[in-house]
Amino acid sequence: MLILDSLFQIFSDPYHLIQYGGIFLLLLIIFLETGVFLGLVLPGGDYLIFTAGLLCGTHYLDVSLPLLLVLMMTAAILGDFTGFLKGKWLGPKLFNKPDARIFKQSYLEKTNAFYEKYGVWAFVAGRFLPVIRTLIPMLAGASGLSPVKFSYLNVIGAIAWIGLLAPLGYYLGHAFPEIINYSVYFLIGFVLIASAPMLKIMISKKKN
Repeated sequence: MLILDSLFQIFSDPYHLIQYGGIFLLLLIIFLETGVFLGLVLPGGDYLIFTAGLLCGTHYLDVSLPLLLVLMMTAAILGDFTGFLKGKWLGPKLFNKPDARIFKQSYLEKTNAFYEKYGVWAFVAGRFLPVIRTLIPMLAGASGLSPVKFSYLNVIGAIAWIGLLAPLGYYLGHAFPEIINYSVYFLIGFVLIASAPMLKIMISKKKN
C-alpha cells in the first residue's frame, strides 16, 4: 500500500514527479505501464505525459521538448514491444490465465472486444485508453500478429499518443505557467474521458 500511495502522489502532484526521480522515473513509468501490469493499477499514462509537457513548458523539467518527445516515444515503444513478447511467450495460456490481484480475465475480454470493434486502429486508439493500452500488445503477441506489422502500429501509436499529449501540455504550460497549480483537475478530466469508451463497450455488451 505504501508503494501504491507513493505512486499515486507522483501521478497526482507534478512536483512529486521531479522530487522522486525526474525524467528517469517518468520514462520508467511509461515503459512499465505497458511492459508490465502497472497500467492495470495506475491508469494515468495520459495525464503523466501531459504533465511532463506541462513541466517542460514551465521549466520545472529541465529538458527540451524535442528531446522529451523522443525519450518518451522510445519508452512507450519499448514498453509495447515487451508486452508483445510477453504475449507471444504466453500464447493461448494468456486467455486461460486465472484471475489475480491485478490481472483479470474481464480486462482481456474488454480489450479483445475493443480490438474486434476497431481492428488495427485499436493499436493506435488504444494508446489513449487505460487498461486497453496495457493489454493490446500482449493480445497481439498471443494472437500471432506479425512482428513487422506490430512494429509499424507500435511506432505509429507511440508517435500519436506522445506527440499529441506532451506538446499540448507544453504549450499550455508555456502560455499559462500558473496552470500547474490546478493539475489535479486535469487528472480527473483525463480519467473521465479515458473511461468513456470502455463504459460504452461494456454497456453495449450487456445489451447484447
